[in-house]
Amino acid sequence: MAVSSSKTSANRMAKIKAIFSCMCVPYLVAAIAVAWQATTTPALGELQEVDMRGKRVLITGATSGLGLMQAKVLAGWNATLILPVRDMKKGKALEVRLKKEHPSAPPPVIMEMDLASLQSVRDFTEQYKGPLDVLVHNAAILGTEDTIRTQDGFEECLQVNYLSTFLLTLLLLPHLEESPAGRIVYVSAKAHEWGNISIEDLKSRKVLDLDFPKRKMPMLGNLAGSYADSKLAQVLFTLALARRLPPHVVIHSLHPAIAQTQEKHERFEGPQKYLFTYILQPLAKLLGFMQSEEDAPKTQIHVSTHPSVQAVSGRYY
Repeated sequence: MAVSSSKTSANRMAKIKAIFSCMCVPYLVAAIAVAWQATTTPALGELQEVDMRGKRVLITGATSGLGLMQAKVLAGWNATLILPVRDMKKGKALEVRLKKEHPSAPPPVIMEMDLASLQSVRDFTEQYKGPLDVLVHNAAILGTEDTIRTQDGFEECLQVNYLSTFLLTLLLLPHLEESPAGRIVYVSAKAHEWGNISIEDLKSRKVLDLDFPKRKMPMLGNLAGSYADSKLAQVLFTLALARRLPPHVVIHSLHPAIAQTQEKHERFEGPQKYLFTYILQPLAKLLGFMQSEEDAPKTQIHVSTHPSVQAVSGRYY
């Protein structure tokens, strides 16, 4: 009986270990994927301050994350900020914050716009007056593994991350052409390398790739799904538009830094949230995979402001 009991106990332990190992594999794969993304991104250098006085810069998604970080820096550089927001309450709070932190800077202009609605984009551009020097497409959503539609009938990542920004660019192009040095910047992502585009699915199903849910990644969700597809569309549009713009207007896309934002925390629940918050995130910061708030927006700020970037077009940074 003792031998039988010992064998039963050993079998139970073997099963527990097997189950635990299977549970760890997805998290290990996710950790390796994040590490790969970070280590293949060039290190961030010192940011050169540019006097933006008299420059009008439009930044989408400026109420949080990298957009907020960029807005704060450019306000300190005396740029006139045009900040379209979906939630006007958050927009007004941002306006108060920027005025308080940078009292000598030009007051930011807060306007309403929802990228999930093509009509909202059209309404915004009809209300916008005057020239525009820099257009920064920063706002984006990660989406889910489900095919969620906007009120216009498109898959949400396709519309918010690409179609609405495409429309916004074309409608604001006359304003950018009024500037002696117009610039368009797409905050894309290295995830575009996992993207796929099916013209047939786009025409018939209003999604870039109908099979995107099959590319779900453990802990990373839709990063390699419709999100990656929309980021690939941004990069391709950058290349295509660069060939069609007048010489004094340029367009670029870039891979942003991996930064700690509230959105990353809200992406997870239960054990995954604990693992991300207390294990993966501290480890990423320790190894230098995740940048500080000061370093995180450097790439998109540089591409949006540095004079040398105006000499070329269609680049990916």
